[in-house]
This record gives sequence, structure tokens and C-alpha cells, in this order.
Amino acid sequence: MKLSAGTPDAMPPGLRSLLYGIFCWANRHPGALRAVGAVLRHWPFVGGWLGMAARADAVKKVLTRPNSFSNTAHAANLSAGDYLIGMDPDATYKGDRLLLDDRLAVLDATLPAAADLAARDYVEKLRLIGKRKSFDLIEDYLMWIVFRAMHPLFGEATNKVAAGATGSLDDPGLQRQYLLEIRYVAGQLLAGSSATLRVQRRAELNADALRSRIAGVGNDIQLAWGTSCPFNVIKRNAVGLAWISHPVTVQSGALAVQELLGRPDVHKALREQAQRLLKMGPNQVWEDQAFRKLVQDHVLELLRFRPIFPLLARDVPRDTEFETGARHNAKCPAGGKMAIWGIAAMFDTAIDKDISQFSPARNWGTNEDLRWLMFGYGTRQCPAMVYAVKILTSALIGLLILPELQLTRGEGKPVTYDGPLMSRMRVSFI
Repeated sequence: MKLSAGTPDAMPPGLRSLLYGIFCWANRHPGALRAVGAVLRHWPFVGGWLGMAARADAVKKVLTRPNSFSNTAHAANLSAGDYLIGMDPDATYKGDRLLLDDRLAVLDATLPAAADLAARDYVEKLRLIGKRKSFDLIEDYLMWIVFRAMHPLFGEATNKVAAGATGSLDDPGLQRQYLLEIRYVAGQLLAGSSATLRVQRRAELNADALRSRIAGVGNDIQLAWGTSCPFNVIKRNAVGLAWISHPVTVQSGALAVQELLGRPDVHKALREQAQRLLKMGPNQVWEDQAFRKLVQDHVLELLRFRPIFPLLARDVPRDTEFETGARHNAKCPAGGKMAIWGIAAMFDTAIDKDISQFSPARNWGTNEDLRWLMFGYGTRQCPAMVYAVKILTSALIGLLILPELQLTRGEGKPVTYDGPLMSRMRVSFI
């Protein structure tokens, strides 16, 4: 339900802020979530009491039952209106999914080349900074690479979406405003009902601006998409595609780099291979498919340790139960919710006894699908996951051919958070 400026908080004073603080802390410390997840895996009956699935088999089975465990749990946190991620798998969902798949398919012809080109351009800009000055990895690098790589999603309408119906198409200030606008909308999905009312209202104000922006260039989007769908369908999907595709990819990239910088030996080994290829020619590091596969494997492993959505909620529309791995199934009463600990499932020792070790080259065998669990599972898995990983692979290759990177020192906290999301990540060259 939409909040007005004077809407009182239904929670006691201070309780919401406390719960939101705990939620944000947990998202910033995935190691703590993994530890709790290990307990839930070891004693699955505890998860059953709490309505939580943590073992890999249990998580997969829940995620393949969308009618019993519904994505509508996300609906209340979609400040910009209905979208696929919060829908039941009904006719509207199926129609919207076909439209989305058609849009994403255009990236097959442009990636990874478009992401490589964007990364190379920004690598040259960053080289000029040198070692004396820090920069923001998010706002000076990732944000723009993802924006350019995803340009085909709105085709010829992209610049008008970013600049607005009357803005200058070449104004980077307007483009930046748009990218921040959609970040706040996406942040509400992650923060959920635990967010303070101020955070929720900010998301709603930016969602209103996004809807107005899309409505103002609706004809341009319809022409670019080449569809005869009713305008309300185009608007719903354009709004949703705008706020979820870019911010989630950027945030995932920041999380991957944060994890990489916390593993200096891994970072050093990757850089050495990138630098070796760079000495063979300026294009070799971008064209070597074995190296690209290596970097992609690292991206997936980094995101396994630091996923953007470590936990997922599901609505329970009717009385049911789910397998936890305990002797008895867990009962789920109608009208309730249950939680999916994806971050626990990706570290289930039933898959590999050494699953807790960082190993990009791990052979997942028949469990390869679990390697991508940070993007969901089954029919409700993120349809853009392959494209997002391709973009992040290009972005990481770009960073690996630059001088060695580190979190900035002596300028306060290098990482700044806005709720559970990173808003800034100050880094510098060594």
C-alpha cells in the first residue's frame, strides 16, 4: 500500500529502525548468514519450525513449486507497480515473460562485444587518474558500463528514457539522475517491509518519477520494441525492466569486486594472467576465450560468496508442506510466508565436502544449476542472468588490466551503504 508523508508507523517507536539495522547488517556480512545457514542445514527440523528451507534439495524443491510458494511475497515491495518478479505464473505473467524474453534476445547479438567496448573506453579514462586520486567504482565505472551494455533493451528509445521526454539526449547529468532514480526503486525490493518509512517513501517518489518518465516516451518505446501490445502492458514491462536490470547488475558487480579485493591471492593470480595476455597484444586479453571463461567462473564464485539476494521470501496461498531434510516435512499454513536460504543451499556439503572453499574451477557435475542459484532456480530463475554475467565478466577484465586496485585508505570508510545496498565504493591504484 502506498505511503503518504503522514502515514504513522504500525510498529512501536524504534522497533522498525532496529529490525532494519539488523537486516542491513546481515546483508553486509554474508559470512554470518552462511554460518546461520550451516546450522539450519545441520538441524533441518529447526528450519521446519521457522518455515525456512536451507538444504540444497529443499531449496530446489520449493523453488520449483511456484503455485504453492508464490513470488507474490515480493509484490508489496514493488514500489513502481506490478512486475514479473512479484507475479503468480498466470496468463499475465506468461504474456509479460514472452515480451521480456524478446527484449533480452537482442543482447545475444551485442554481448559481450558491447560490454567489452564500454569497459575499454572507461579503462582508458581510469588510466588518467593515476595513483594519486581515488575513484568510485560504482559511479565512475560499473554504472556506465552496464548502462551502455544494456542500451539495446530500449533500442532507439534508450536515451529518451534516460533523459526524459524533453531533456538533452547527451546530458550525462540527466542520465546519472535516471540511474540513481532506478537504484532507489530496486533498493526497496531488497529492503522489503523491514525498511524504514523514510526509505519506503523515497522509493515510492522515485518510482512515481520513473513511471512518469516511461509514460512520456511510451510511443518511442513501442516503436523501438516493435510491438502492438496495449500501452499499459508496455508501460508495466518498461518500468520493471528499467528498475531491475541495471541496478541489480551494478550492485552484483560491486559485490563481486568487494569479495575479490578481500582475496588478494585470487586477485593477484587473475591479474597476472590478464597482464600476461596484455603483453601479447592489446586485444588478446579480450579475445582469449579460455581467459574469459576463467574470469566468468570467478564472477560466479565471487557472487556465490556474496550474493545480492542471499534470502528469498515466498507467500503460502494454501495449506501445504515442504521437505527440509528432517524426518518429517514442515507444515506451512495458508496465508503465511516461508524463507528460502539460497546462500545456505549454495554451501551444502551434500554437493561437495569442500564446498566452503573458494574454487572457481569446481566441477559441479549434475549440480551445475546450483552454481547459478544466486539468480533463482527453475521456471522463476532470472531470465537475464547469462547477460548480466557476461557484462560483469567484461567489466572485471577491464579492471584486471589496470594497475592493481585496492580499497581507498585515508579518506574515511571506502564503502558507503544506503541500507543493504552499496552506494559508493572508493578505490585507488597501488
